[in-house]
Amino acid sequence: MKEKVTDISKVLQDMTAEMRLMRETIDQQYAEIAKLNRNIEALNRQLRKKDEENSRLKERLSKYEKPKKNSGNSSTPPSKETMKDEIVRRTKSLRKPSGKKPGGQEGHDGHKLSCSPSPDETIDDTPNYCTNCGGTLADAERVLDYVTQVISIPELKPVIKGIRHYVMICKNCGGRIRTAPRRKPCPFAE
Repeated sequence: MKEKVTDISKVLQDMTAEMRLMRETIDQQYAEIAKLNRNIEALNRQLRKKDEENSRLKERLSKYEKPKKNSGNSSTPPSKETMKDEIVRRTKSLRKPSGKKPGGQEGHDGHKLSCSPSPDETIDDTPNYCTNCGGTLADAERVLDYVTQVISIPELKPVIKGIRHYVMICKNCGGRIRTAPRRKPCPFAE
């Protein structure tokens, strides 16, 4: 009987050791599961964040992909627009108001086309007869009233140049030298 008792105590000790190993394994697996759950939760948070950002960007992009149609960006005639859209379209300006009245400002010299001090040609525009009495004005005194200038741009005319190519013969060696490579001669040349 004593042997049976020692056998049972040995079996119990073996079972206790085995249970301790199982407990350690369970604890390790539990720690690993907790770690994996934390990682999953972090990834889920990132995924939700990305989904929110994606939906915001899609909403912003939809404004450009399918803008609201009006007479400016479609074939819709202005008469089909609502009154509100028409008022916004007509009054919308990118310029910021300066607070000044429109037009030339006080103290501004302005810009004008200045006359040339030495024109290429001068024409005297004098009347030949009096518009009041119809008499001749050939011997009448002339007084300068004002001067105007007219700028005329002449018609473009092509300039055709005839180039004569010569062959030079050297006195020393008798060699023939061309100034340029030979080209097809003009049929109208002399």
